[in-house]
Amino acid sequence: MMIPPRNRTMPALEHLTAHPVERRYRSPLLLLHGAWHGAWCWEPAMADLAERGFDVHAMSIRGHGGSPAPPGHWRSTVLDYAREVRATLATLGDQPIVVGHSAGGYVVQLLITGVVGPAPPVAGAVLLCSSPLNIGAYFVDRGLRRAPMVNLPALLRREPAAVRQALFRPDLPDAELEHHRERMVAEPPLVALSSMLLRPRPAACRVPVLVIAAERDAIFDVAAQRETAAAYRARLVVAPGAAHDLMLDPAWPVAAEAIERFAGSLA
Repeated sequence: MMIPPRNRTMPALEHLTAHPVERRYRSPLLLLHGAWHGAWCWEPAMADLAERGFDVHAMSIRGHGGSPAPPGHWRSTVLDYAREVRATLATLGDQPIVVGHSAGGYVVQLLITGVVGPAPPVAGAVLLCSSPLNIGAYFVDRGLRRAPMVNLPALLRREPAAVRQALFRPDLPDAELEHHRERMVAEPPLVALSSMLLRPRPAACRVPVLVIAAERDAIFDVAAQRETAAAYRARLVVAPGAAHDLMLDPAWPVAAEAIERFAGSLA
């Protein structure tokens, strides 16, 4: 049994929690969403992870999910995102494990490699379908190789077909797709620009890292995740048949089990 997720009041930011009936892991989890998403994308995964014995937290960055956009939000950068994640980590205690999805994984990398100030005291980091070390070079390389790519302009407009192609399996029911799509929000332009300029420094990382890839990720492919794992000398786990939004994918249990094993190894 598991206590259902509830809202926890934090200044300005949405913070969801799910607590186990019996806690089996010392380190709490902080789940960080990627671009266009919010803490809402973690709700099914939170229930599962709490059932497995974790104390689980998920936050929404400014302007996402239930977190309001501050004045001048269009000027926000990835540095603002990193500061908010750092502040939330500081409230958790017990050396949390931080799990970052997609662009959230990139923010986690900036934090744990000391690019945006001293690395926070976390027990470990999980990079889930994460942005690669050099986002710009990754997309340039895919273009030069004429590798399959998502329709980025259509995705930025959050057109249903583009959202399905980029983030989900082809057979996702229309109603479920719309349920997720209507909660997605645009990113401030400086977030993308600042993400191109700042690069993680894996050699400076001092905490264990786990990399989890989705086999059919249309945005950041398995090859990119393999390179990330090699850079951090981390284990790579590939979820068979999964799409980019792995926390909302039928293959999520593969990722959850990997996170459990990772947390057990830290203990």
